[in-house]
Amino acid sequence: MTTEDTTTDSDDAQSTTIQTLTNELQELRTRVESLETENQSLKRQVETQSERIDDLEERIDKSDQTRKDLAKNTTQAKSEAEEAKEIARSANAKACQVEATLEEDTVGNENEGTPQLPGDVEPSTSPLDFFANCRQYKVKQRFGDERNEQNTYRALLVVTRWEEFATKRTTGDDVFFTRDDVRQALTAIMGEQPHGTTITRVWESMKRLGGSDLEERTRQVSPKQPAKQILAMDLETATGLLEDRYCHLDLLEESTASAGGVTPVVTQPTVGTA
Repeated sequence: MTTEDTTTDSDDAQSTTIQTLTNELQELRTRVESLETENQSLKRQVETQSERIDDLEERIDKSDQTRKDLAKNTTQAKSEAEEAKEIARSANAKACQVEATLEEDTVGNENEGTPQLPGDVEPSTSPLDFFANCRQYKVKQRFGDERNEQNTYRALLVVTRWEEFATKRTTGDDVFFTRDDVRQALTAIMGEQPHGTTITRVWESMKRLGGSDLEERTRQVSPKQPAKQILAMDLETATGLLEDRYCHLDLLEESTASAGGVTPVVTQPTVGTA
């Protein structure tokens, strides 16, 4: 082989290599362009999805606000409905009282100026009996909202829930509360364990409200156990707390709730043994 032939073969090989590299470079360029196109497409998809997410988040926010508005409106509507019911009940109660007063005046009532109860309604035997038989909406307003006497209202709730929390006598003639019973009742009412001071104040309020209907006594199960204080009431009195006798009357207006013949004077509780 001559030198000229060798040179020709070398040139052919280089030409082939260059062509191969040129083809590969073109393929790479084409691939890069394809990737760039694909990347642009992905960017557009991401932007579209991002806009979609923003739109969904905005719709969720609006829906959440609408839900809150509906809940608020529902609560307000319930409150207004309850208020309307109370206005209607009060109007009806006042009419009943006026009718009862006119009837008493017709027969010559000796207690002129004293608010009267209709003849078929029994008078209360204690403030406890009175407030337990009134509409609790009004009672809560009086003690909870208007006078800030939360413990007095709690005392009323404890006693009126005697079927749940009071201890029943095996003889079935009366029921009584121990301090542990009061603690359990307050835990249910308040939703948390009451402080010892709260239990004491509610206990004193129960005595004050109950008068002679709820008597403080001592109870000793055995000589080995210390005597415990209890607040006892007979079963007839306890049952009378659940009669709702005054729910059709409006006896909690200012200057009438404590008037003679409506809310009796609290008597001093007697101390005995049980």
